[in-house]
Order: sequence, then structure tokens, then C-alpha cells
Amino acid sequence: MIPAPVLSRLALLGNEHTLYDPDHDELREASMKGRVAVLPAYGGKFELREYQVPDPEPGAILVKLTRAGVCGSDLHIWRGEMKEIYGSPPRDLTFGHEMCGRVERLGAGVSVDSTGQPLREGDRVTFLYFFPCGRCPVCLRDEMGSCPRKARANRVAGTAPYFNNAYGDYYYLRPGGFIFHIPDEVSDDVATPANCALAQVLYGLTRAGLRQGDTAVIQGAGGLGLNAVAVARDMGADRIIVLDRVASRLELARAFGADHALSLADLTTPERRIQAVMDLTGGFGADVVADFVGYPDVVPEGLKMLRGGGCYLEVGSIAPGNVFSYDATALVRGNARLVATSNYSPWALAQALAFLRRNRARFPFERLVSHVFPLAQISDAFQEADWMQRDGAGLRISRAALSMAT
Repeated sequence: MIPAPVLSRLALLGNEHTLYDPDHDELREASMKGRVAVLPAYGGKFELREYQVPDPEPGAILVKLTRAGVCGSDLHIWRGEMKEIYGSPPRDLTFGHEMCGRVERLGAGVSVDSTGQPLREGDRVTFLYFFPCGRCPVCLRDEMGSCPRKARANRVAGTAPYFNNAYGDYYYLRPGGFIFHIPDEVSDDVATPANCALAQVLYGLTRAGLRQGDTAVIQGAGGLGLNAVAVARDMGADRIIVLDRVASRLELARAFGADHALSLADLTTPERRIQAVMDLTGGFGADVVADFVGYPDVVPEGLKMLRGGGCYLEVGSIAPGNVFSYDATALVRGNARLVATSNYSPWALAQALAFLRRNRARFPFERLVSHVFPLAQISDAFQEADWMQRDGAGLRISRAALSMAT
């Protein structure tokens, strides 16, 4: 029971969220709840459910989310293309991983972010949405993105601490999570994809060994691909070639620094696309070819766009069953390197935020998130962002985001 003097103070607080009394540290919010978007059926509408907002345990951080992104992988989940992982039918699925917000509460012992900067309530932050163990032989080689023990938050709604994913009012960052300040110069809309698309491609292109003067081919000009164009340009690529079927995406790729934007509507066969890349590279092929499409048919043609000794970077394929066939002897004779990345090491997110601050006037980041929907309209956001329903025709959203303010 809350003592009468505390109740009187609660009445005076009005719309304030937090009830704090130094004489009663054990007291929590009397009725502080938050929304979580839940998907009961694949391809269907989301439901908003309320759960009690937890106090952070020692070492944990409670973040009040301001933005969440609709990533291509989230569309895969929503469409039911990952039933092998999440079940059929889904069990009250809650998901989403691109997000940013403000520190609502710090657990005991937390005073700095992952770079050692002071961390206070109200600070704007973003963070890793997965949890490498930090102790295994893989992590100790600075390959935390490949950690075999890395964990993800529970995706079954109603599982404590309830706020485990991006599509809700809060996020509970468990102890040991990596968290970083968002630079003042970087808006929430621009920062939202940083902890997925931008950090992922920065990490992937680094692992692929992209160097100054290289030629890079980017397969797919969605959120990942457009970030990859900017990162490749910043890393010193001399020539960047982008392939996509959507005219608006190709136009945006040019704005982000693509030298050549090739339309699949014009180059209708893999052979024509491969030849186009060869023509643009003097017949040698590209130093790095990267798949950000996520469908297996693009892999064989991308491999044929490589120069001898080049590297093929696979990032887009996350749904089970993406199988392709290729002649292994051609890989050997071409001295090809294959690199695949899932997630990233924490340093990549810190560098992604620095990249955004450094290049805020160089690339049109604000155009990446073209539409912002309130959380209450999350079903509309997914319907509008789903390019599969239109086969790419008439696509008007480059990337959708959700605002938790309303």
C-alpha cells in the first residue's frame, strides 16, 4: 500500500510519469503502462496492448522510444516468410529492431554509455538490439557480430520485461547492452536506421575489404542499399554501380552518390546486367559486389560481376530457404572471396553515428525515411511499405518509420 503522504505527492505530480520519494525508494510508478504492437496473424493487422513498465534492474536501462523503423527484414517477418523461426501461426508476435529514444531511467550502477561518456536521464540514445556474450573465442577476436551465443530479446508479447522490441513505447535494455549517445546534429528520423541498416553495411563493407579507388556494385537500392552507397563513397570507392527495378529508388541512389543507376526494367535478364557491369569496368568486373536484395536469384549473377580476386558480400538473405546454385570451380578459378554478415560488432554502431554527424550535409539522409506513421497506425505503415504487393510498381515509400509520440 502507498502511504497517504506519498499519495498526496502523487496527486500534485499531475501528468508526471515518475513518482520518487527519497524516503521510500522501494516505491514504483502507481500505474505507469506502455503500449506494445502485437501481430496475431501473418500479413494481418497489429493489436496495441498495454503492459506495466518495469523499473530497470542494476545495470539495465529503460529507454522511452521516439522512433522505430520498418526494415525489410520486418516485412519478411510480417509477410510470414520466417515461419520456420517464429512459428505458424505466430504466437502473439512482437518485433522490430531499428529504434532510438531517450533514457527514461538508469538502473543502479549505470552512469556512462559504451564509449565512457556520461549518461543521464533524458539523453538521446541508440543501442544494439542483440546481445553478444563478449566472452567466447569469437567475441575475443573482435567478431561480436558472429558470436554463436549472442541473444535476442524475446519476441512473444507479454514476456517480462514486456518491452523487448522496437514496436512499443519503451525498450528495456538488459544489463551489459551496448548503448551510444546520438549526436545533437542528427535527428531521430536520421538516427532510426543507424543501429541496423547503416551499422550493418558499414561493418559488412569493412569486412569485404572495400578500399579507396575500388568499384562497388550494390544490388538493391532499399534502405540497406542506399546506406551502402553513401558508406562506399565515404570509404573512397571510385565507381559505384547500383541495380534496382524501382525508378524512385534509383533516383535516390544517385542522390546518395551512385555513379551509375541501372534499371532492371531496361536490363531485363541477368546476362544483360552482367554485361552492363563489365562494360562499365573495362571488362574486368567489380572489386566488391554486395547483395542487399535478399532473394537468392541475385547471387549467381552478382558473383559473375566480380573481377578476379574480388569479394561478394551477402547481407540481404535472412529468411530460411534462400538457396542458390553456382559452379564451385568458377569460384576457385576466379579466386573469389565470399563474406556474409549478420549483425555487427559494437564499434560499427559508434562509427555509424560518427558517419552521420560527419556527412549530415553531404548525403540526403532525411530522404531515407519518407513517411512517419503514429504507432497507432502501424498496420497502415506495413501495408504501405510492403513493396511485394505492388511488385515494385508505384512504390512511394523509401522507408517507413513509426512515431511513439501519438
